[in-house]
Amino acid sequence: MPTLNRPSLSALLLFSVGLVSCQAPLAVPHAESLEASAVVRPAAVVPAVVSSEALLGTAPPVDPYVLGLSAPAGPSQRRSTKWREGQALLQGYLAVNSIQDLSRTGGNSSDIEAGSGSVSQYPVIGGGGQFKLGGKRLDLGLEAMMSLGGRANGGAFVIGGGGAAVAVSLDLLIVDFYGGPFVSVPLGERVRLYGAAGPVVQFANYHQSAAAGVDAGTGSGFGFGGYARTGVELEMGPGSFIGVGARWYDTSVNLSSNFGDLDVEGIEAMLTFSTRH
Repeated sequence: MPTLNRPSLSALLLFSVGLVSCQAPLAVPHAESLEASAVVRPAAVVPAVVSSEALLGTAPPVDPYVLGLSAPAGPSQRRSTKWREGQALLQGYLAVNSIQDLSRTGGNSSDIEAGSGSVSQYPVIGGGGQFKLGGKRLDLGLEAMMSLGGRANGGAFVIGGGGAAVAVSLDLLIVDFYGGPFVSVPLGERVRLYGAAGPVVQFANYHQSAAAGVDAGTGSGFGFGGYARTGVELEMGPGSFIGVGARWYDTSVNLSSNFGDLDVEGIEAMLTFSTRH
């Protein structure tokens, strides 16, 4: 077995010490990096959860959908149902008109009268728009409407001498142009109640059949009067409504062919369809 002399032993010892000194720095940084990462990671997470803005109450609100707490709002949810100023509500309707009182007086022909129920009901179609001008809790504005209706063979009476009544048949065509201020009151989130009143410009075409002591003839003309109406509507979708309403009117028309004046009072019961634009 060979023996190691002193120089060889010294060289081996120095080599071992150098080898150990080279291995030690590699282990220490690894331990320090693990410790530093354990400390740094929580510090990187905390500001994302609790920021200085959140602590001061100045942070913007967080969208619940971003946090996964709710589904995204659909188009119908995002569209506002509030009636904005300057926005128009277009309304069409179908109605039944019941003439409460009708009379034709003056002219060269005998006067004609029709009491309540003597002239039957007749259909009406109409429409127009309401335009909001202002209001917060109440919607205020103006409306402009028109209607077209008429009937054939309506019953009336000619009042003769001595109080004798002679039945006569009437044909009527009536066109109304009416409008005025309105007020609309929301009842909850989907119902509105409204009312309006104003003047009426009416065109009437009148024809009466021949009867004993009465000549047949036709007259037409324009006249004026007033109206008042009210209704209630239910919102079926964003900006779309369906409802019911009623309109009272009273008008007087000066007829041509020397037929005198035609005075009409009636009530319309209507089914309305509306949409906001």
